[in-house]
Amino acid sequence: MKNKVNLWLTLAGIIIGAISYWRIPYDELNLSESNLWLIVGTGTLIGSVFSTLLFDQKPWKIALLVTLGVILSIILRIIYDVTFWDPSSHNFAPFEVIFCIFQSLPTALIGAYLAMAIKKLRK
Repeated sequence: MKNKVNLWLTLAGIIIGAISYWRIPYDELNLSESNLWLIVGTGTLIGSVFSTLLFDQKPWKIALLVTLGVILSIILRIIYDVTFWDPSSHNFAPFEVIFCIFQSLPTALIGAYLAMAIKKLRK
């Protein structure tokens, strides 16, 4: 059961990352663009809140799994672009992944711990 929950949490992160990063063509992608921050931040916050309310997991684990899903989505985008379009398009791929972590992990942690506080207030 725990493995299925972990899979669902990671899948939620992949969907959040795909919605935010895959809809923008790479040549027009600006990693410091505010719309990208808003979509990733809002998505990970909402995903972590609902995941914490639905599943009985520790908040830090939920935040890490959702962030892992977003990171996997970025890595899949990098592999796709390098394989099918331009091999030199992601010369700074490690920095893209690090930037993604800094975008999604704080809001995922905030969302998970916010939902944990909501759970405690309900009791």
